[in-house]
Amino acid sequence: MEASLNTPAVTAISAGRRRLGALLVADGLVSQHQIEAALACQQIERRRLGDVLVREGLVSEKDLVEALAAQLRLEVADLDKVYFSPETLAMLPRDFMVNRRVLPLELKDDGTLVLAMTDPLDIVAIDEVRLRTKRDVHAVICTESAFEEASATFFNTRGKLRELSEEEDPLVADDAALAHDASIIEIVDGLISDAVSMKASDIHVEPHAEALHVRCRIDGVLHKLREFPPEVQAGIVSRIKIMGNMDIAERRMPQDGRTSFETSSGDEVDLRLASIPTLHGENISIRILEVSPLPPALDALGLSGPSLERFEQAIRRPDGGILICGPTGCGKSTTLYTTLELVKSPESKIYTVEDPIERKLEGVMQSEVKSAIGLDFAGLLRTLLRSDPDLIMVGEVRDAETAKMAAEAAMTGHLVFSTLHTRDAASAVHRLVEMGLPPYLVAAAFTCIVSQRLVRRLCPHCSKPRTVRASTWEKFGIGEAPRRQMKIHEAAGCKRCFGTGYLGRVGIYEVLAMDEEMADMIECGVPVRELREAARSRGVESVREDGVRKILAGETSVSELVRVVA
Repeated sequence: MEASLNTPAVTAISAGRRRLGALLVADGLVSQHQIEAALACQQIERRRLGDVLVREGLVSEKDLVEALAAQLRLEVADLDKVYFSPETLAMLPRDFMVNRRVLPLELKDDGTLVLAMTDPLDIVAIDEVRLRTKRDVHAVICTESAFEEASATFFNTRGKLRELSEEEDPLVADDAALAHDASIIEIVDGLISDAVSMKASDIHVEPHAEALHVRCRIDGVLHKLREFPPEVQAGIVSRIKIMGNMDIAERRMPQDGRTSFETSSGDEVDLRLASIPTLHGENISIRILEVSPLPPALDALGLSGPSLERFEQAIRRPDGGILICGPTGCGKSTTLYTTLELVKSPESKIYTVEDPIERKLEGVMQSEVKSAIGLDFAGLLRTLLRSDPDLIMVGEVRDAETAKMAAEAAMTGHLVFSTLHTRDAASAVHRLVEMGLPPYLVAAAFTCIVSQRLVRRLCPHCSKPRTVRASTWEKFGIGEAPRRQMKIHEAAGCKRCFGTGYLGRVGIYEVLAMDEEMADMIECGVPVRELREAARSRGVESVREDGVRKILAGETSVSELVRVVA
């Protein structure tokens, strides 16, 4: 042990493992005879002495930890009250932490890593952590049961990528060999497994001059997951590309691929891969297509009150067009899939046209766009309209031809769902007209337009209440204060939410249902501003106003609404 560790326990730890029995005997917790019997069992079973003593009921976990802490002058870490950031956990490989029974807690201002250990006498583990992280280590002790509970919270048993066929190319044999190296396979499987267990939606493998950074998006926000030296960059990138059936020899052009990942529970997660050449190498993005259960009802998405009523009325109609609007990643697909699950029945025929198919729905005929062979949204939609559908879901309206066919289908007895990238519901009308649809067709075909965003839910285990006055509220920039004094909640941070203060997301919605007067306004080509004013006069809440309601209900925070709805 080098002096640079500079921890109070260095002298005591250097005495070795035999010291534990002497400590417990000196404290009167066990007799010398009991220690000798436990040591005999330890030699036979090859278990740690403390484990044997606790199993035999000679000492409790708490007694064992407190005795060690007192003698070694260590702090006891209460892992129930500690939260772990993804950045801190990323400093060590998961398998190393589980096998060595260590967890990095935090980085001090001087760069020292605080390390929770079930066995602070394990000087080999401390030394390896120091070498891996290149930081001084300050050891603290935790109980075995607390470590197991924390591990269960953050880590799952590793899954594995499903192998796909690969044709050997002698020009890329070195990269292929590196990609199949056991350590590289372990790294890639670990990255994906950790991201899935943390309920991430995306993984970004980002090459930089000094290192390869890996970040994952959790609840819409990026967090650092791992950092690797440049020497393993080629192997990691090649491994991912091979799994996605991509050409590892092609580094100058973007590529797309797909693969699957088998979780520890046996479920299969579909992964969509994309590579983009950058200054320091290929950037790989991995989209984790969701496998979590869909919300059981529309109100679980965040729809409520008059907005929910208007949307339910629209989806109960036998025909008409329903558009879900918002930027990428705002939950449009989840809203569509949840709605399809609710409206499907044995009496109806439902088709979808998607790019890609993000969820598999039982009883729904799902088709995927294949641009490489010329099968686009318009082509698929044209074909399935001749297949006697009752309900059609078009993943996205991207061009005038698709928009026109969707509108005409909505007018000829079909219920049509689709998405559009616009800021709000009124802007969707203007966007459709810009794409080439006549205003009369927009007015006649589309019966409901929904705009939505996703905000992070406050963690129910650690959010903190706060009272604000109207004068403070108005400084937030989210509109007029609803009352003179309000109780709101703010993010704090705990281990259940990885210290972010948020756990999951909820939608905020604007639901605009068309009536005759609104249709006349659209047909006459009124400006977007007048459509917004007409919607407000009918009691339609904007996305921001729905967000304010959820702030007052304690579901989200002011800072989160400001982040999402600038």
